[in-house]
This record gives sequence, C-alpha cells and structure tokens, in this order.
Amino acid sequence: MSFLSRRQIALSSGLMVAAVLSSQPVSAHPHVYSDLRSDIILDDEGRATSIHVEWIFDEGYTEAATEGMDADKDGVFTSAELQPVVTENIKALKEYRYFVAAKANGKDIPYLDVTEYGQRINDQGRLSMTFVVPFAAPIDLTSARFTYKIYDPDFFIAYDYIKGETVAAIGNLPKGCVINVGTVAFDENMEETKRQLAEKPADWQPEQPQDFGSLFAQPVSVSCKQAAS
Repeated sequence: MSFLSRRQIALSSGLMVAAVLSSQPVSAHPHVYSDLRSDIILDDEGRATSIHVEWIFDEGYTEAATEGMDADKDGVFTSAELQPVVTENIKALKEYRYFVAAKANGKDIPYLDVTEYGQRINDQGRLSMTFVVPFAAPIDLTSARFTYKIYDPDFFIAYDYIKGETVAAIGNLPKGCVINVGTVAFDENMEETKRQLAEKPADWQPEQPQDFGSLFAQPVSVSCKQAAS
C-alpha cells in the first residue's frame, strides 16, 4: 500500500500518511510514533553540509504502510518494493522542509532537493525511512549559531530520539565544537496543550496553522569554543 492508496489520513499540513487500521476509531494526537536518529554531515573543512535522518516507525504504521507492497509474495519486503512509499513521502515532505527545521543564526537554512533516500524493514520488523537533507550552502559552525529540530508541525507523528543514543558527526567537527541534544522542558501550559491534542479526533484541524510539534521536539545545536589567541 503506497501513500496514495485509499487507506490514508491526510495531516492538516498536507503530508499523506497511512493510518493504523483497527476495530477502534483512530483518534488523539499523535497517531503514529517513530523513533528518531539524526547525524550532521560535514565537509573536509568541518562545515555542516547536510543532515542525515532516520525514522523508525511503530508496528501499526509499518503494517499499514507496507500492505500490498510485497509484489512477489515471498514474505520479504525489498528496497525496490518499498521504493514507491518513500518516493511519495519525499515528494510530500518537500513543501514542509522535510520536517527538518534547521537554522543558522536564527534563520531558516535553504535546502536543496532531497535525492538520497530509501526504506527498509529493520531487524525488529519495523519500517525504517532514511534520507539526507542537503543545504544550499555549507554552514561554518565556528561562526554561525547552528540548530535544528525534527518534527511534524501538526504532531500527527511523534518523533523521539532513541534513548541512550546521541547525534553524531559524519566527518570531523572543528576543534572545540561539540554537538548538544537538548531536552523538552514541560510546563503546565505544554502539558495542557498535549492533553487537549490527545482528545482531538483524527480529522481535527486548528482554525489557524499551529506549530504544535515544535513544542515537543528535542533541539540539537552545535557549540564551539573560540580558540585562545
């Protein structure tokens, strides 16, 4: 089953995702849960050039999204069989910056189109989607305040970093630079927002666009100590 099948729910943002089908009505935000990994890719000069992302979806989503995708009926999902799903995902995500909110000095970093992507079923039988978001120009981590979050603005999908794992650098970070993964500091207002979202039906949309997902997304940043003069 691809993302363009009849068994779908559209996020209010416009991304098409397969719903978990069961005897119970789908309700409450979030509807889909995904483990998250990400890495910062660096060039030979230690500048950030892109972000590598991996989403590992829950069992319910995996079952719904892969329905009918085993073309040769051998019980194994190959990368080629899963390609239509990830291709539709990437096309839909482009309008929403691939759910990757990367900033330099507080301003959105321009992206190039995502061309590196794929899907597979991992050792736990869960659908894993990977892709690389390339920057239009490299970011000098020693002079720019570099941060990013990965999240669904509508909080239809909840993305959480895998416990105990950290964001890594692919390449060599400049001397004195470290990657920081922040925590989400819940307060009473956030808890109330989360409670209200959990009570909303699947087809609910806010009257005005809201960036709900950002509230619950862990921030990643790079901090660099200035070299002693």
